[in-house]
Amino acid sequence: MNHVTPQPRLSRWFAPDTLAIQSVAVLAVLATVISALHLDLTPDAFTLLVGLCGLHLVAVTLVPVRRLPPWAQVFYLLTQALLASVVQVFAPAAPLAYVYLAIVIQAIVLLPLWLWVPFALLNYMVWSGLMLLATANLAAWLQDHLALAFPATCAIIAAIVYARQQRRNEQVQQMLQQMQQRYDQLAAGLRELQQHAMIEERHRLAQTIIGEVQQALTRTEQSLSAALSSAQSNLHRLQSTVAQARLTAAQTVERLRGALDTLRRGELPTIPSLSLLLRLDDEEVMAARLQFVQMWVLPTTFILFALGLNLIQHGLVPLALIGHLLLLLLAYVATQATRHPLLLQAGLLGQALLILTMSMLVQMLSLLLGLLLVLWQLLMRLPLALVLPYLIGISAALVTLANRLSPAGLSIEAFMVGVVSSMAVGLPLLLARYQFERRKQAELRLALLAAEIEQQSAEVQILAVSAERTRLAREVHDDLGSRLMLVSLQLQLAEELAAEDATAALEQLESSREQLQAAWRGVLAVADAELPLGDAGLVVALNALVAPLGGLVHLQCTGALEGLASSVASAAYRTVQEGVTNARRHAQPNLISVQVAAVPGYVTITVTNDSCVTAEAVGECSKQRSSFGLLGLRERAEALGGSIEVGPTDEQGWRLHVVIPVEDV
Repeated sequence: MNHVTPQPRLSRWFAPDTLAIQSVAVLAVLATVISALHLDLTPDAFTLLVGLCGLHLVAVTLVPVRRLPPWAQVFYLLTQALLASVVQVFAPAAPLAYVYLAIVIQAIVLLPLWLWVPFALLNYMVWSGLMLLATANLAAWLQDHLALAFPATCAIIAAIVYARQQRRNEQVQQMLQQMQQRYDQLAAGLRELQQHAMIEERHRLAQTIIGEVQQALTRTEQSLSAALSSAQSNLHRLQSTVAQARLTAAQTVERLRGALDTLRRGELPTIPSLSLLLRLDDEEVMAARLQFVQMWVLPTTFILFALGLNLIQHGLVPLALIGHLLLLLLAYVATQATRHPLLLQAGLLGQALLILTMSMLVQMLSLLLGLLLVLWQLLMRLPLALVLPYLIGISAALVTLANRLSPAGLSIEAFMVGVVSSMAVGLPLLLARYQFERRKQAELRLALLAAEIEQQSAEVQILAVSAERTRLAREVHDDLGSRLMLVSLQLQLAEELAAEDATAALEQLESSREQLQAAWRGVLAVADAELPLGDAGLVVALNALVAPLGGLVHLQCTGALEGLASSVASAAYRTVQEGVTNARRHAQPNLISVQVAAVPGYVTITVTNDSCVTAEAVGECSKQRSSFGLLGLRERAEALGGSIEVGPTDEQGWRLHVVIPVEDV
């Protein structure tokens, strides 16, 4: 998963979207200067006008407004409004209204709703009051308002759409950064997460599997204690009590095998499906309220603008104009309702032709501002690859229409008004789509990152649980299993000696109880994840392991075995323990040979028995390849980079050979 790429320093100070919004103000200021060339101004007044406009351009282009605190942003916008009002005093040109509009658009992007609304009203009152003072004509003042009403409405709504997408995108980007930090923390803390999962599983297993085994051990020890008490008081009942104790021990062994089977083959937690984590909210660029505004407010505003402007200039409204406006409304609503690509493009072409026809019908160039409706739909509904051909075609139609209109309707001021109006509406909408696409990509990355975090967490937990169950099964089998098998063999021997030598039988019972007590300690150590050696060295622990077996086991230790790592020493101990236990369980050996040797770079453990001669014994020996004990030994050896070999010898015996690499021996 890729990390969130930090923005360069320049883009943090002058973000591309901020520059695009500010470019509307730049165009409006330049249009004002160009329009002032055609005004009757003195050289001093024109020079002052150019200086003020230049100061305004410096404020717009060089101030890193995004980095300013809120109070400084408000002061920055008020300064722009003050400069615009001073310019308006010297040159009340029509494009200057778009300077105020650009300031309002910046306020919408930068400020919260409760702040930019009064700021926009203040700008309107300043522009409107100065315009009234400059014209001193109510009809001209009203005409200026009507000429600005429709493009200003489109631009303000477009800015609101963009601001909403921008803020939501910033929220998603912040969430993505937080999720990325969480992902990095997860990657760094996988070991801690694994340890936590293992500890939780250990506690759970200690309360279930280990608790059940301990209960079985308790019953076995109680049975042995009862046998010892009964035997000491009445030697005639010794044989029956030993048989009962042996039966209890056998039941404990069976219970242990069931617990091991549960640990080895138990179900693990499931990983959550990624498909449930990748469902994204498929919303449009605009919210439902803004879609309602686009559907009804924009065309209604244009209709009122066209009717009012025609009424002021001509004193009447032709029926043909009303008919065209109604057709435009129907075409607009039908285009908004359709989702078919061809019908959508046909509707846009029909609206453009109706607006061009109305302009020719009433000979009013200002009605061409209705093409802002078409521009809005082009940018919001069509793929960007199709927008450019439409814009080129509409521009060609405008040039053709301009040649047919009266020269009085053509002016550089009207041209600049059209350009600035298109930029004021088009740029915010393009930026809104850009922010929308960025947000969708960020949401997808967020969902994928969240899914990966959940999956990795689940996988780590599953691996930790599996590892803890495997460890517990291995340790229980190697330690407790061997001790219980020894107890079973001792009880069998005690049962055979009961009729001939009661004293020897009692000694075997005492030894069995000591093995059970050691098993108790082993169970507690396994539950606490302790190593089997404790503070004793490997050689001492191995001698203590084989001591109860007397001359049956011949142990030979060579090399520097006391300097081994605890994991290697533990693996060697468990290998000897499992090898001796299997030899006594599955064969009837006369001698079990154990060789533990430390050579440069390796530790080798070899356990060999000399008696696997009968067909039944051979069958039992062959089962060792799939036993839990050998599986545990193989896991231990492979975890340490070693290997294991198990099989019959040429002398009809059985051999277990394990090699474990070490760094320094």
